[in-house]
Amino acid sequence: MKRRLLLSLGTLLLGAEGWAHHGVAAVSVAGPEGPGAAMETTSPLPLSQGLVFAMAKSEYVPFRTFSFAEPENKSFSSFNMLALGYGASRWLSVYLFQPINVKEQDGVGRNVGPGDTNLMLSFAFKYDQGFQLVPEKESLDDLMDWHFSLWVSSTLPVASTTVRDDRGEHFAPDMQTGFGSPSPAIGVAVMKQLTGSLTWLADANYQYFFPHSYPFTRYQFGGETRLDTALIYRVYGQGGFRFDLSGELCGLTLQRDRERSDAGAMESLQASGGTILYAGAGARAYFGPVTLALGVKRAVLKSLNEAPDQQGSEGLEHLRAALTLSTSTRF
Repeated sequence: MKRRLLLSLGTLLLGAEGWAHHGVAAVSVAGPEGPGAAMETTSPLPLSQGLVFAMAKSEYVPFRTFSFAEPENKSFSSFNMLALGYGASRWLSVYLFQPINVKEQDGVGRNVGPGDTNLMLSFAFKYDQGFQLVPEKESLDDLMDWHFSLWVSSTLPVASTTVRDDRGEHFAPDMQTGFGSPSPAIGVAVMKQLTGSLTWLADANYQYFFPHSYPFTRYQFGGETRLDTALIYRVYGQGGFRFDLSGELCGLTLQRDRERSDAGAMESLQASGGTILYAGAGARAYFGPVTLALGVKRAVLKSLNEAPDQQGSEGLEHLRAALTLSTSTRF
């Protein structure tokens, strides 16, 4: 039986900066039958050769507010994403992501604009009596094998880092929509379809941020390490329609941000960085080549550096809610 791929792109960029950090692109491919796709956790399945996809995603992140941060609490962020992908070969997929971010801070104003464009290459392979590249076509039995991917990506510093707030001053680095310098990332993903209806996914990745000189400072965002795992259950699937439920655990470790001191040296910042564990749930519906997904997650455990002084950072959201719409076609 030929595999019929329908694209479903899970959480892409949780793409902000600083206190509402950056994230990496997470991609997932699934069809009416076979393995499922998660919201946050990358799937190693590639786009089939010649397949083109388009995706739009929006994530809403309201932050908890605290008296110590008044009157400049981070209010909310909205991380939006447009994406294109192409199956360059049976084992190589190419992706282009363009974020459009909204960040609001009480007493300072709102910054709306495009973020840094992100390019990704994903290399897919599997294990079936030895490691091998993913073949051009796989049966449903073949999809039960262990599947893996290795991917690399980098943002391109095309977004503005000099936008001014309502007071006429430059927004702080974490409120700008761009990083100002490239931010490369590398990751791995693994998948095993446990039964005809249950799929397990996991991934790990690291993203590095080069320092950037703003008009008012030199700043470097802390590197990010992510470790995600998910279970996806196919509730219903017949013809071109499928409905899945998913549950995920997402671990995130943020290194401290660094800023140039008065003496000219780059120094680690207080009230930045830490480790957070998120728990999330999602639902995904397939209507032929169109997929619609909705997911929500929130922090269940966290250990933030100087936590009483942080606000507007990962781990201090009320929740993170994401909506994704995607489609695919072959030219």
